[in-house]
Amino acid sequence: YDMKERQKVQIYGRALAEDLTLQCLRYMYRILFMLFIEAKPELGYAPMKAQTYESGYSFESLREICEQAEGDGEIDEDGNFLKNSLDKLFSLVYTGFPTDTEVSQKDSGSLQGVFAIDPLKAHIFDPERTALIEKAHLRNSKLMQIINLMSLSRGGKGQRRGRISYSNLGVNQLGAVYEALLSYRGFFAEEDLYE
Repeated sequence: YDMKERQKVQIYGRALAEDLTLQCLRYMYRILFMLFIEAKPELGYAPMKAQTYESGYSFESLREICEQAEGDGEIDEDGNFLKNSLDKLFSLVYTGFPTDTEVSQKDSGSLQGVFAIDPLKAHIFDPERTALIEKAHLRNSKLMQIINLMSLSRGGKGQRRGRISYSNLGVNQLGAVYEALLSYRGFFAEEDLYE
């Protein structure tokens, strides 16, 4: 949508569809990783006990915003607050925090109560590997839909949607989700299609 409407890029061809598919899957893996790692504090990676991280940067805080805003119009649907927040979170994971510059400021006493995240220089968080998404203006309405689909159960007749717990997810289950996502193949439809 963004490429067509805002960037005015022609979207066609198998190569672009495959590249976009791969980048979207990588973006979904990032979200899945954050859901998993924040739900497992015993792994010691996500600083969920640090109030600044938990309320200001964590994926968990975005889940709560999306759950509360679903259907109440509190979030500007065409804005990109959620994308900007995810960009910041993914950057913190990829580059680590504090950075070398911020460490030298901390040593001089200017940073108080700062959380720490070791850099994770993995392909999954490399912004160059999601270049199309990095420059896209992903709308809040779509990211809220994605976050809620990954955060809340479907619910049945007469049942409320419940929060999905990633803390009980095992490595085998995580691998199965990863493999299931690998089966997706995107393409540009030349006519309206219905599933």
